[in-house]
Amino acid sequence: MPAAPADSFALDKSNPVLALSAAVGGLYVHRFPAGTPVPPELFSNVGAADDFVSVTRVGNELSIVATKGATSNVGMPEPSAEHCGGPWTAMKVKGPLEHHMVGVLSALTDCLKRAGVSIFAISTWDTDYILITTDTLEKAKTALQADGWTWNATRLG
Repeated sequence: MPAAPADSFALDKSNPVLALSAAVGGLYVHRFPAGTPVPPELFSNVGAADDFVSVTRVGNELSIVATKGATSNVGMPEPSAEHCGGPWTAMKVKGPLEHHMVGVLSALTDCLKRAGVSIFAISTWDTDYILITTDTLEKAKTALQADGWTWNATRLG
């Protein structure tokens, strides 16, 4: 079967579901050994306006994205400096994104790559979050706006 023409998947960056905002700041990526238990208390504040927790467990590691003290505040070991990176700001794509939409994350990361901005991506059922080091947030925002993305000054919750 022949490949689809490259422009057949062009994104309409003016689509309101693709609007971007800085959702949550002060986040850190923590890496723990694979068998580290995750206390349920880690999720006790999820739902608050400024709270964000993402947990990914794979065969050789446990990664948690949360505010710096969130893991140690619930009795988890403090990760070593080489296993805790940040601060990051989570940039949110408004969403909800239809699962047939092609290239959203690719278009965002390509723009940020050209601008020299490092990212850490997290996807949920409804949307994508692009974590950007806090010190490069303005650079990222400028690059994305120049590339045609809509940036909302208010949080998209």
